Amino acid sequence: MFRLLAWLATGVVLALAALILLCIQALEMRPLVTATDELSAASISRAKAILRQNDPRRMAPGSTRDIRLSGPDLEALLNFAARRGIKGNAALTLRQGGADIGYTAMLPALFADMGPGRFINVQARLGVGKQRLEVEQVRLGRIPLPPALFEVLLAEGLRYTGLAPELELLTKTVAQVAITPDAAKLTYVWQPELLDSVRSLAVTPAQRERLAAAHRLLVDSINQVARTRRKADLADVLGPLLQAAGNEAGASRLSDAYRDALLVTALHLSGHNIALVIPEAARWPRPRPVALSLRGRGDLAQHFVISAAIAAWGGESLANVVGLDKEVSDSRHGSGFSFVDLAADRAGTRLGELAVHKPEHLAAAIKAGIGDATLLPPIDGLPESMMASEFQQRFGSTDAPAYRQMSDEIDRRIKTLALFH
Repeated sequence: MFRLLAWLATGVVLALAALILLCIQALEMRPLVTATDELSAASISRAKAILRQNDPRRMAPGSTRDIRLSGPDLEALLNFAARRGIKGNAALTLRQGGADIGYTAMLPALFADMGPGRFINVQARLGVGKQRLEVEQVRLGRIPLPPALFEVLLAEGLRYTGLAPELELLTKTVAQVAITPDAAKLTYVWQPELLDSVRSLAVTPAQRERLAAAHRLLVDSINQVARTRRKADLADVLGPLLQAAGNEAGASRLSDAYRDALLVTALHLSGHNIALVIPEAARWPRPRPVALSLRGRGDLAQHFVISAAIAAWGGESLANVVGLDKEVSDSRHGSGFSFVDLAADRAGTRLGELAVHKPEHLAAAIKAGIGDATLLPPIDGLPESMMASEFQQRFGSTDAPAYRQMSDEIDRRIKTLALFH
């Protein structure tokens, strides 16, 4: 009996030693993929076009559609998704009939002195099988993994996250996948159930309740102003809204409360209907009509709040790119390129980042009172309403020194605001 226990103890020790060795082998000193720009303005434009072409509200059940995505767009979207899951950087290269993916995640600094490295590098070679991508080769650090084992581990991981039913439905929806060195083409058959799955993934039941509460506070804040006037400064609504949201949430959930409040305000000012992802929102109460402005302009209030919400929910670089993309689009058709709008975008982005990373600082500023001058610096002297020809003549491009000089001036003005110190 004692000999059996000794053998069992030895086996456990050897198994633990093997596991530790595998973990050490999986860690490396250098990252396989370094940080890249998250999304370009061009990627945002193409993504919008794809969404317009594949709007589920315009598609009949059983209809077939094609989506074509270039390698850079896929890589940008992959990074966007990766940085909101397990934080890391991804690289993708398309080839005929498949793709090669690299991914690097960095462990916290406390692991730096505990082993040979703190980077988890994954390399995967994918090929096109029957209606789906198949894993051909995988390496975790210096460890080669059997593709079948990797797929089993991936399936178990998805089961743990609760995404398995959605993935199965998506697999059934995809009719064909084709990959060339230039782009990936996905042919799918639209199924209405997919939209329900997307809705459930996009907003959890807990988030629905939080957004409903934030919407109620927004309505209360607007209606309070609407008792005496039909026009108001953005700060007259946003300040009381953020304060009420913070008071209800408490210190432990301050950041979430601010994010929710910014999102419902952005949806209100942009005219977008959240009922697309939360159907019951169609029955939520509507506030009285009040025109909100920032520095006397309604468009700046929109730019500011929408950028704040995007930054709070999606990251600062995404908000900056979306704001720049709109200005470039306006220079080609519409109101023209505006550095004034861009200033509102940048200031709103800073507020969104502040709400997430320094909510206590924002709470103190709100308690002290905020106004137009708190949120947006003076806009005098900033060129606007420039069509493409004029913009190109005066500033060249968004990479030219003249543009960078004006961009730096906007950042300098924003840095003078006490709110962002």
